[in-house]
Amino acid sequence: HQILARPRSMLEFPDGDGEEAVILAKTAAREMKKDSGPRVAVFDVEGFDTHAAQGGNDGEHGEKLGNADELLRVLRDEMGDKFDDTLVLTLTEFGRTLHQNGGYGTEHGYGTAILMAGGLLRKAQIHTDWPGLMTKGLFEGRDLNATIDARAVYCSAMAACFDVDFGY
Repeated sequence: HQILARPRSMLEFPDGDGEEAVILAKTAAREMKKDSGPRVAVFDVEGFDTHAAQGGNDGEHGEKLGNADELLRVLRDEMGDKFDDTLVLTLTEFGRTLHQNGGYGTEHGYGTAILMAGGLLRKAQIHTDWPGLMTKGLFEGRDLNATIDARAVYCSAMAACFDVDFGY
């Protein structure tokens, strides 16, 4: 999952987890809140591609989501009022299967989620055309079906943050 923050130039950070990622987030926030600072930061948060023992809120997947939450908290706290002009997006190249495999994990799947945060969001909400979990609503009978084209979400975000038109 990658986390993009505050659309001028771009900061890219090497893979980081835990305390190292927090230090990188503090550095990014410090630079992005400068008027002449970069407008985009990319955090490559690895480890979401688990195929076994993912667990619930106390498993490896929950731990990774907790790390991502900590990065968002650090950005919000360190950027202060500048966070009000921020849009944070997550992206991934794949979803996960609906059902667990024999190792209590999941395989690569079709449908996924985009998590968004930041001061530019008007309110907390979920946007979806929920296909349901019945077999007939699953992609190829095994995966949550994607109902929103993620590329459209990313293009809309870039159009809003960078005042560009993608010709839709």
